[in-house]
Amino acid sequence: MTRKVAGRSGRWYDVQTDPLNKDGGQAVLYRCADSAGRPYAYKQYLTPLPAGPEVGRLHALALNGQDTLRRAERSGGAGGLATTAESSINWPLDVIHGARGSVAGVILPLIPDSFMFRRPDGGLRPRTLDFLCLARSVPPPPPAQVRLGVLIRTCDVFAELEQRRLSHGDLSWKNLVWRERDTHAYLIDCDGLTPWEPAPRQGVATAEWTDPRRLSGRIPAHDRYSDRFALALALYRGLFLNPGGPRWIGTPGTDWAQAKGFPADLDRDLLQLFKRALDHPHATTERPTATEWRDALEEVFLERGRGYRGGPIRSLERYAEHRRNEVPRPTGGVPAARPQPQPPPQPRPGPPVPVRQPVRRQPLPPPPVPTPPRLPNRRRPASPPAPPPQVRRRRGRAVGWGLTAIGLLLVAGTAAGAVFHLFPVPGLDGTRTDSTRLAPGGLTPCPKHVAARIPHGSGAVLLHDYTTSLHHIVLCRTGAGKIYYDGSWLRPGRSHGKHHGKQEMTISAKATAQGYSARSGEIRYVIRDGWVIVEQPHAKKDKYRLHEGS
Repeated sequence: MTRKVAGRSGRWYDVQTDPLNKDGGQAVLYRCADSAGRPYAYKQYLTPLPAGPEVGRLHALALNGQDTLRRAERSGGAGGLATTAESSINWPLDVIHGARGSVAGVILPLIPDSFMFRRPDGGLRPRTLDFLCLARSVPPPPPAQVRLGVLIRTCDVFAELEQRRLSHGDLSWKNLVWRERDTHAYLIDCDGLTPWEPAPRQGVATAEWTDPRRLSGRIPAHDRYSDRFALALALYRGLFLNPGGPRWIGTPGTDWAQAKGFPADLDRDLLQLFKRALDHPHATTERPTATEWRDALEEVFLERGRGYRGGPIRSLERYAEHRRNEVPRPTGGVPAARPQPQPPPQPRPGPPVPVRQPVRRQPLPPPPVPTPPRLPNRRRPASPPAPPPQVRRRRGRAVGWGLTAIGLLLVAGTAAGAVFHLFPVPGLDGTRTDSTRLAPGGLTPCPKHVAARIPHGSGAVLLHDYTTSLHHIVLCRTGAGKIYYDGSWLRPGRSHGKHHGKQEMTISAKATAQGYSARSGEIRYVIRDGWVIVEQPHAKKDKYRLHEGS
């Protein structure tokens, strides 16, 4: 049995009768589908929101969600799903109105199945933040590389919100999901996103994650600086497996217990960021931004060449082991089965009840140790660590060649006509096979000579194979989602005038809604509408027609 609801967009949705969740404090979640059969989730509020500013806020969020979906559909392919910062936000897609202009609920994407696992009791559950950070987990949380990677991705997501001047307001145990294979994070409960200005006057909060400014009465609801505090808490707990955190002692506003749980050899600059974020309960602008955290984590833990820095990672592992050993373990047992991602996924409901109690459940094990993470949609100076961060600081390998190779990062993609967060990510099957080893089934492997020039390119797949009148251009995507543009001369060894340079180059970059774009030094490369355009300061643009196939 189904019922129909109409969205503000004009679309109709068939809503199933049985709810997906049974523990929603403010809403009930149902599976639904549009007239074309595309599946979504309908989040029905237990108390409809009255007509007023909330209606406009939700409608604006839904427009953002629709734009993100369109960009994902244009990019296409399996590698773009939940791989960019904007597509790792569970944007509302439509608003359902009730009587007299009220809001009865919103249409949301389903959480991608790669962030789900099946528990021993047979139920599907999201792999939430508590499964990453709690030392009492049985078996223990994943290795330091995994935790670090997921947290860098989390910084990317919040950097995206900062760029859009939006606050989430409730980063907590159950509002972020993650997967291990490519150390990715996905933010949920995003129908509560609010603009920075004016500052919110009301909102939810979760116990153990509440901004001390709110507890002491300085602010009525969480704001952008509350997001900074919660992100610092996630890093404090996730990197070091620290229980608890800084807190008021007794009456809020009197005595503040500062955070103490740091490795003795922690990088000084990183330690200073934690002090800025957590030492002063009423701090605002002093709290580091997501971008500051991301840059610091990369600088401390990721090599500029090919991976993690061994010393800092071992330090995290030693400290985490100390925390694990503090937790009493029951004798006789490891939990049953390893979590296995299973379609179809079941999304978490929206915002938690105004104050949710601390989490007590024990997570199951996630998959294997990945290579470092990065999200595609951002520019970075300098050179990056090489493992699969989806955007690392990286120097180009010389610019002489007229069409320097461009590294291209897919904007979040999707199967055409389907919501972008539903397509299963290839290879995320819970096994210990490194996702960079093999090309996903049904896709063409990247040519061997190109894959050899790509960091961790052994599992890369071919995206495009272009030629121009002078150049051969091959675009490949690694198993971690990073895309590279490999360029070489069609006629090696010849002089190519002002464009003469190295015989081949491979540089990372990003994708755009129209095509691709990258920068090497002062030279910018743009691919769109069947052309590649080379832009240089104080010089005429060079333009070359692209032909698919070598």
